[in-house]
Amino acid sequence: MNPWAPRRPDPAAIGGAAVHVERCATCHAARVAEPFARSRHAALGIACGQCHTAAGHPDFARPVQDGTCGGCHPAEYQQTPLSRHFATRVQRDLDGDRAARAALRREGFTAATAEGKRFVGDAAAGERGGRLCAACHYDEHRLGLGRVRSGDFCGGCHADRDAHFPVAIAGLANRCTQCHVRVGETVTGQIVNTHRFPVPGRAARAP
Repeated sequence: MNPWAPRRPDPAAIGGAAVHVERCATCHAARVAEPFARSRHAALGIACGQCHTAAGHPDFARPVQDGTCGGCHPAEYQQTPLSRHFATRVQRDLDGDRAARAALRREGFTAATAEGKRFVGDAAAGERGGRLCAACHYDEHRLGLGRVRSGDFCGGCHADRDAHFPVAIAGLANRCTQCHVRVGETVTGQIVNTHRFPVPGRAARAP
C-alpha cells in the first residue's frame, strides 16, 4: 500500500461527538438518513461519524474527501491518481467554504472551464485533494454504482462521444464502461475493473 493511503476506519472508534453520530436523523431525515438507509454502507453498519469528522455544528471541519473513501477502498483510491480525470481536476478552496461545497454538489462535483467540464479538488488538501469519489458515486447518501451506471452519466461531460459507440448492450446502460473501465477477467470469469479509465491498448498515465 502506498504511504499516502489513509488507514481503514475502526468501526469501534467512531469520531465526533455522539450527537453528530447517533442522532443525525433527528435533523437530517429526508435528504440524508432516508437515502442512506437504502445504501450498502448502511447495510454494513457504517455510521455517520466514520466518514464525517464533526466540529462546530452544523458545519464540518473536514468534509468527506477522496482519502476518506480510500480508507476502506484502497485499491480504487490508488488507481484514481493515475487517471486523466484526476490530473485535469480544478483545485478549489472548499474546506472552509460551506456555500462552495453546496454549490459543488449541485453541479455534480464538476466545474465548467474553457476546456469543458472538469472534476474538482480541494486546494487545502494538497496534491492528493479531490472529490472524484463523490463525483461518480454520490447519490443523496446512497453512495453506490447506481449513478455511474446510468446511460447518460459519462455523456454529461463527454457529450461529443454520443456516436462513439452506438451499439446497445443488453443490461449495460453506460456503454463507456465496456471499454474504459474493464481491464481484464480472472481465470474464474470474474471481471476486473479499474478507476484509471484508460484508452484501450494504451498504458495508464504515470503518477
